[in-house]
This record gives sequence, C-alpha cells and structure tokens, in this order.
Amino acid sequence: MKKSFCILLFLGLLFYSKHASCSNVLDNGIDADSSIVSNNYIGIIESADSIVWYLLDPMNVDSMSLDSTSVNKGGEILLCQTDTLRERYNALKTTLCYPQSFVKSDMVKNCTFLPDVAVCFFSGKDVVTFSYSFYCDVCRFEKDGKYQDMDGELIRKAIIQMACENFPKDRYLRNLKRKQK
Repeated sequence: MKKSFCILLFLGLLFYSKHASCSNVLDNGIDADSSIVSNNYIGIIESADSIVWYLLDPMNVDSMSLDSTSVNKGGEILLCQTDTLRERYNALKTTLCYPQSFVKSDMVKNCTFLPDVAVCFFSGKDVVTFSYSFYCDVCRFEKDGKYQDMDGELIRKAIIQMACENFPKDRYLRNLKRKQK
C-alpha cells in the first residue's frame, strides 16, 4: 500500500517538476502553461474541497438518478468511495490540471464512450465530473450537462493506479493494472 502511495507521489512530483522546468513557450509556439481542457473544469478541480470516486458498469445504464451529478448516466454505479488520502487527491488534481496531460489532435477517436470510472470534484455548489473509459482511452469532463471529451492515453496508467487504490478488490481494475506492467 505504501509503495503505491510513493509511486503516486513520485508521479505528481514528476509532473510538477516537468511543468516547473518548462519554458512558457514550447518550440512549436504552444503555450506550455495552458491546458486544452476548459478553464471551467480546471478551476473547479483545482479548488475542489472533496472528491468521490465511482466504479461504473457502462453496459447497465440505470434509469434513476442517484444524485445531482450525471455519473450514473454513464452506467450503473457499482461502488462509491470518497477519497480521503491527501497524496492521491493531490496527485489526481495535478494529473488532470497538468497542461501536457492531454494533447490536442485533429484526429477523432471513433468509439462509443463507455466510462469505467468517474470522479466528482465538489467545490462549493459546483460539481465537475471526470469519467474515463479504459476501452478507448477517452475521458470526459462534464459540468451542468455540457462536456468536453479528451484523449486520455497519456494519463491511463495514473488513472488505473488511483482507481485500483480506491477499489482494490475489483478484478477488472486489477487485470488492467497487471497488463500495464
């Protein structure tokens, strides 16, 4: 357990140190400090005072809303876990807010978005839902019914690691983690 926390802390520090050592403008003229993720989502993620993880079954869509978020529109909620570990909480925030976690591309993945995990970030009355599909490595940021899809391939390992720590008994997540090695 401590080993995985050290890995997450290392990843967070690695992202932070790479970000801190970047010049403000990359060779190709792209601003290194700006993320392609909308500031509407980043602001709430950065100021969130609590986060809740959801393990989803995307093949079994539940017709009843369980809460005010749109998590269950992606499938049946199998497990729900409030993340209370500060290191993992900060590592997730760092991963999602790091400008080079997502790459802007003109290519569009042609797949059905079937999220396996979701994380709700709560900041006052605002809620941002981040969901990830391991099937196609697409992630979605959502707030108030509006969303932005991103290619999540660069953050896949980190999301699997954090999801496994929140849901250590889930066989599917353990298999994904084992295949990553």
